Amino acid sequence: MTDNKKSNIKKILILRLSSLGDVLLTTPLLRILSKNFPDSEIDYVVADLYSETLVNNPYISNLIIYDKKKSIFHPLKNPELLKMKYDISIDLQYNLRTRILTINKSKVNKHYSKQRLHKLSLIYFKKPLIEDFSVPLNYIQSINLNDIEDDGLGLEFWLFKDRNANKYLPFSKKMVLKNNPEICIAPGAKHYTKRWTIEGFVELINKLKDFFDCKINLVGSRAEVEISELIEKNVRFPVNNYCGKLSLTETAELIDNSDLVISNDSGIMHIAAARRVPQVVIYGSTVPEFGFLPFRSHFEVVQQKLDCRPCSHIGRDKCPKNHFNCMNSIKADYVISKVNTIFNLLMKV
Repeated sequence: MTDNKKSNIKKILILRLSSLGDVLLTTPLLRILSKNFPDSEIDYVVADLYSETLVNNPYISNLIIYDKKKSIFHPLKNPELLKMKYDISIDLQYNLRTRILTINKSKVNKHYSKQRLHKLSLIYFKKPLIEDFSVPLNYIQSINLNDIEDDGLGLEFWLFKDRNANKYLPFSKKMVLKNNPEICIAPGAKHYTKRWTIEGFVELINKLKDFFDCKINLVGSRAEVEISELIEKNVRFPVNNYCGKLSLTETAELIDNSDLVISNDSGIMHIAAARRVPQVVIYGSTVPEFGFLPFRSHFEVVQQKLDCRPCSHIGRDKCPKNHFNCMNSIKADYVISKVNTIFNLLMKV
């Protein structure tokens, strides 16, 4: 794209309504667009539940809030911010809701490829069609704008301290392990088959306290309150249970001050990646090859090689084989070994 053509692009619209992780995975593209079109306004449509992840992002001119409880034809909380015409609209959700919003809104409409064949091949044949597939890179590549290239940086979840410093602080963060490590554990996930067992987390926490004399924080949304209370009740040591008590920003701040995050394949994983906190990720019915990994941050994967994995790219409400071996067969010692790997690395820094 020539400089003259770039100068003609003054208004850009991005749409990604949900979910938590998916919204954070769009932030590299958002940053790259801002760098390539520094004189352009970039508006972003996001569901109200996840708007907090973008409210401090300096690359956004107007954050337009989508309320899924409203009519699909009049869903915006601040419709006056949606311009009549954009030079480019980039639909990173590409469903009925977002398609309705983009009707007659821009000169050029672009949307990302959902790579359905890649997902289906993994589910039914257990083979990826795209090697090293990454969702953030797929967003960047799918819009097919000349001269718009990956900048090599990671996800962003801007906090107040980043705005005050006028730079994204995690990109210059140095990994240092405290004498008494602080570990955030996120035991939840939207779907059952993406959650490691309560018994597993209980045993893990007991061993973490025995081995590392660490501080344990349980993090998650209101949906994880019941799970976290069962874990808290059954561990031998006191833990700080923040599930359902913190906003997304407060959760990100807590994670930012931690030495390690242990999570399932969930939105918390992407918050930790955005704040560049090392993590251990536990995969059950899903696999990293779907492209949902801690993007450009240090991590270790816990998973079992089974003929039935993956059975879904988003998770299920129950195991279709009725054995749930993908999670039941994961032992706490396996997770501890991955924690040791990360801690040994941090001690060498």
